[in-house]
Amino acid sequence: MKSQYILSLTLSAFMITSTAHAVEVGGMLKSQSSYNYLSHQWQKQDWQLDLEFNRSLGEGELTLISRATLDLETQANHSGTPSTYAQFSKPRVNNEHGSASIRELYWEFQQEANNNPIFWKLGKQQVVWGEADGLKLLDVVNPQSYREFILDDFDDARIPLWMINAEIPLNEDAQIQLLWIPDTTTHDLASANSAFSFTSPLLVPQAVKGVALNFESIKAPAKPVKDSDFGIRLSQYWSGWDMTLNYLYHYVDEPILTTRLSAPNTVTITSHYARSHLIGGSASNAFGSWTLRSEVAYETNRYHRALPLNNTSLPGAVQANQWSSVIGLDYQGLSDQFLSFQWFQTRILAPGNRLIKSKTEDTLSFLWEVKLLNETLTLSLLNLYSLDHHDGLIRPKVRYNLQSNLDLTLGVDRFYGDQEGLFGQFDHTDRLNIGFEWGIN
Repeated sequence: MKSQYILSLTLSAFMITSTAHAVEVGGMLKSQSSYNYLSHQWQKQDWQLDLEFNRSLGEGELTLISRATLDLETQANHSGTPSTYAQFSKPRVNNEHGSASIRELYWEFQQEANNNPIFWKLGKQQVVWGEADGLKLLDVVNPQSYREFILDDFDDARIPLWMINAEIPLNEDAQIQLLWIPDTTTHDLASANSAFSFTSPLLVPQAVKGVALNFESIKAPAKPVKDSDFGIRLSQYWSGWDMTLNYLYHYVDEPILTTRLSAPNTVTITSHYARSHLIGGSASNAFGSWTLRSEVAYETNRYHRALPLNNTSLPGAVQANQWSSVIGLDYQGLSDQFLSFQWFQTRILAPGNRLIKSKTEDTLSFLWEVKLLNETLTLSLLNLYSLDHHDGLIRPKVRYNLQSNLDLTLGVDRFYGDQEGLFGQFDHTDRLNIGFEWGIN
């Protein structure tokens, strides 16, 4: 297996260096070991190496980022490449001990058109929309890896997609972004035997006494042109406000789970994906030591878990549009400290009362961060709390900058609440984390 990792990295490097006159090389080596102190076992002992290669190409710059991961444990990994990846986006190697892949590969350049510049970014990349932290509303252009639920950093959890990304300035304070995404990759969900496999009735059908559930494999849309996603974002700076108007026509990356009685005592769960129109926007402004952030998204054709219909034992799903919003308030008036409060709300526009979740759900977040010892020591505390299900996630963390390119980390991920809630379903996965991040120049 080691030879496969080395071969993949060598091939990635060769692609970009074979014709290069000058190549800039950098990267990051990260390691995290997570110990479940409830079950007294290691969840993961993970090493991740990102190598970044940059070189000039024509009037622009070509960037390649390769990634190799190695985990001494097997709980958090797949035994094979998930079927949710598009054929041309799959990792080169993927098994229960890790993966190797071309993480990003894109060409950035500027083109003049009628004396107006167009900034192009072509290739496999990430696109970040929105102002929210911790949970996502507009930041859905790229699918996400849920290998560890939402515990991974967003930059690591996002799955880069092949796309055409063009940004066109309209004036000094406004620009428009256009996206065409033929990459049909969707969310990478945790495998069934993983510690972070979804079990909440809010997300997956539940077994009924005397009835077995048979889950068929999830498959992503497979036609790059017909199943393409399209996006547009208008950005405007006005009177101190950074504002955006966003639109995305896309396949929702969450699979729709439907049920059918395949045998007298067996219910088969199948999946498919549905298109949605997402319309939304964001706005932020600073007022002295305070920063106000807001974000709203309206989505069509969303599906939600529902109670069985007509007294049958078959779990159901309801199609409905939904509103989502977040209001955030950040404060930096205390020396070397940062405070952030957020209120998330989701409102499902569904008739009747068949939904398993409430039609309106609210989640609060609180982040406190303080820097000490000449900003070499950072202490932080994040808390996410659901007002409806009374469950949540607490994440205290310590980061120490030992050298300019070396950080040491120590933290705890503690879930709490009823196991039927979004966070409470992982109440048994509480863990202690220790690791480091070493920048390679």
